[in-house]
Amino acid sequence: MRIHFKIEGGLAFFPNLNKPVTIDVDELPPEEAGELEQLLDTTKFFDLPKSVGQPAPGAADFRQYKVTVENEEGSSHTVQFADVSDNPEARKLLDFLLAKISPII
Repeated sequence: MRIHFKIEGGLAFFPNLNKPVTIDVDELPPEEAGELEQLLDTTKFFDLPKSVGQPAPGAADFRQYKVTVENEEGSSHTVQFADVSDNPEARKLLDFLLAKISPII
């Protein structure tokens, strides 16, 4: 399984410098891979709509997170999360992904 993760927006957003990060679940330590798969199951990721959460009216400089998950069968699903998502399960998934890419970005 592969996950493509991209952060958009925010205070210091530079579109040309913003590139998606790919996380190959098979390359993660087994406990982290298991945690990530559990988070995807808990959020019911493949059942989520294409967009989750809305920024507050008039909100400026908010972030959005684009997450695409490709499974072993070759199908994929993409969800755009607003920074202010009220979904605690989605927040845990985003926090996990942000922690994984912190050393990269």
